[in-house]
Amino acid sequence: MRNWLLSLLLVLMGVVLAFNASCGPGEGAAKTYKLGFLGPLTGPGAPWYLPMVYGGEIAAEEINETGGIVVGGETYMIQITPADDKVSPEESVTAAQKLVFDEKVQYIFGPIGSTCALAVRPVTEENHVAIFALADPDTLEVSPEYPYTFAYLERGDVFAGAGYGWLKESQPEVKRVATLTVRSTDGEAYHWRAVSAIEAQGMEVVASEFYESGTIEFSPFLTRILAEDPDVIDVSPASASHAGLIVKQAREMGYNGLCYSSYRMSGRVLGMAAGLENAEGFVTVSWPFMHVGTPEQRAFYQKFVDKYGEGVWDETAPHAYDWVYWITSIFEEVDSFDLEVVLPALEEREFEGLTGLNRWVGEEEFGIARERYRSPLYVVVFHDGEWEVVATVEY
Repeated sequence: MRNWLLSLLLVLMGVVLAFNASCGPGEGAAKTYKLGFLGPLTGPGAPWYLPMVYGGEIAAEEINETGGIVVGGETYMIQITPADDKVSPEESVTAAQKLVFDEKVQYIFGPIGSTCALAVRPVTEENHVAIFALADPDTLEVSPEYPYTFAYLERGDVFAGAGYGWLKESQPEVKRVATLTVRSTDGEAYHWRAVSAIEAQGMEVVASEFYESGTIEFSPFLTRILAEDPDVIDVSPASASHAGLIVKQAREMGYNGLCYSSYRMSGRVLGMAAGLENAEGFVTVSWPFMHVGTPEQRAFYQKFVDKYGEGVWDETAPHAYDWVYWITSIFEEVDSFDLEVVLPALEEREFEGLTGLNRWVGEEEFGIARERYRSPLYVVVFHDGEWEVVATVEY
């Protein structure tokens, strides 16, 4: 019996050794590298941020399916590690601490908005963790003092300049602009940049109103606005649901002019909140639309819908997809995860992704290239229940 067991053990050992030899050195021993995602996974902001998490997951899956990345002679599989902040500064700090101290991430996509980004920045800067916040670089205070803080959202004047430039050329009769803006750090920063962009096109801002977040009754603001007989009402940077309510109430009060936003929003939500007839003709500036774009864009859209469902889809998804490919390509290029090596290379590297040509700017204005700039942008009009591209704008 003892001889039989010994023979069986030797056979099994031989099988294991043969299998290991067939794998080759290092194969099957890939490590994991985590990329953090910080934003609302639950609550009102989730429909905007979750698609980005899913876009990042698709990029990670594609990278891993082709063998991962090789850094320092080691193979790494990319893991997307999300943390929920519910768009609350307090929750954002807690979630950031979890990513930094528990998950040991070095690069975080998020959070959303300057308020959350400013709340988490002391944690990330002190611990040398890079955040790519979806926030205006002015209100986020991009500067050499904060070398690990990136603004992954273009400033309001980039979108406003593109949109109002197109309006001036395509609809020269539009002269009088009214703005209705959410009272927040980002909202007020957008407003003053938009005013400059509007006036640069020779248009006049005839009324400016600010409302508190959570407002659903806009008639007092609209009464004052409509008294000034505007040609266009700018609701930037309202959410699609807020924009829809404003449009609906303005139409009910007899307004027949243009409704506009410099920020892309969900056409489905806009149409539901305003009513399709009221939302008809709404103008906004957008990123590219994946489902009607290039073969690569359409393929990404279809992969997303097949995996997560059409009801979850949002045009924000490809931005995180691009970011994962952008950052991991830099890891391989510089053969390091070290921020002091990666970030200088990232500053200099342009990246052609699904969303267009991405690069970092801001050195002349802020003293450090930490503001993302992407081109081209698209002017789109809401027609028959969906967005229709009417112009491509290089700005």
